[in-house]
Amino acid sequence: MSASVEPGRPGPLEGVRVVDLSRLLPGPYCTWLLTSLGAEVIRIDPPGGGDYARLMPPVVAGTGVFYAAINRGKRSVILDVRSDRGRDALHRLLETADVLVEGFKPGALAREGLAPAELRARHPRLVIASISGYGQTGPLRREPGHDLNYQGYAGAVAATADLAPGPVQVADLAGGALMAAVGICAALVGRGKDGQGRWLDISMTEGVLALMGPQLAVAAAEQRDMQPSGEMLTGGYSTYRTYRCADGGLVTVGPLEPKFQLRLAQQIGQEMLDIRPEAMAALFASRPRDAWVTLLEGCCVGPALTASELPAHPLHVARGAFESVLGLPMARSPFPWARSSEVAELGADTAEILGAIGLDPDTLTPRSGDAS
Repeated sequence: MSASVEPGRPGPLEGVRVVDLSRLLPGPYCTWLLTSLGAEVIRIDPPGGGDYARLMPPVVAGTGVFYAAINRGKRSVILDVRSDRGRDALHRLLETADVLVEGFKPGALAREGLAPAELRARHPRLVIASISGYGQTGPLRREPGHDLNYQGYAGAVAATADLAPGPVQVADLAGGALMAAVGICAALVGRGKDGQGRWLDISMTEGVLALMGPQLAVAAAEQRDMQPSGEMLTGGYSTYRTYRCADGGLVTVGPLEPKFQLRLAQQIGQEMLDIRPEAMAALFASRPRDAWVTLLEGCCVGPALTASELPAHPLHVARGAFESVLGLPMARSPFPWARSSEVAELGADTAEILGAIGLDPDTLTPRSGDAS
């Protein structure tokens, strides 16, 4: 969605306040999506440096680029929620909030006196999204893991075992962050009807299972397992692959339907396209990438753009798909209502936000010898 769509119109989440206790990727990416829908997102950063992704290399102007990409447009409050005073302050803040997002291991919040069930009882209108690898219940709820592990438990890795893991963390971003954002928006609509918040148990593994749904249904109906590199979407079809071109560039070839195969054949002067894998590879190796893209317009053929090519490509320029953050081109959210693209300094909004609810930030920093 172009950033120029409906300029000046408030975002659908304008007036929604989100408190974000999460770190690293799934939770912050979820709340970044919410900022781009117009929500006010307040990061709760612990004393002593905040989210360690903030200084994850590469660092530009004192801020990690990875961190900036998914935390722009948010506000930052330093608060030690492990202390009694910090927890009390958090509760005061939650009285003004609509949504709480957290990504701790199941049970971690309860050990700090912040169990979701207790939060719901104290803040009945609050929507709570808990994002974890395997869910809040079940035998793996406390098992550590990463994106690849969650995909493995969802059947995605076995279906692509001969292929290297891709650059996109599907479980973290689509299975976790995106599912949480959708659930939060739905829960806010539900609260508008019954006045009650919700607790969303977002399992990244189950999020990937949902993404795999159509393929798993077909495999079940055919009583077989999906074959690595053998299915339509994993390289099993020569008409749905990438091919290396004469200049070393890659072209994406996807003419699955007969009409597109016929059109491609006509464009290269053939009556019928030879779809043997070796023939397709030899064909595309005969010309440079961009020559193929120009020649085969309308045939479901395109370039595999590199990261350095993306910002200046006419498609992305026309759509306003990139913005400058820390002097670097960063992909915009697909939604046009982002509050800001600035990256807040650690704790930049502590005094303002806590002061607005009648708290003195200076009294919330535990002193040496405090038991809390």
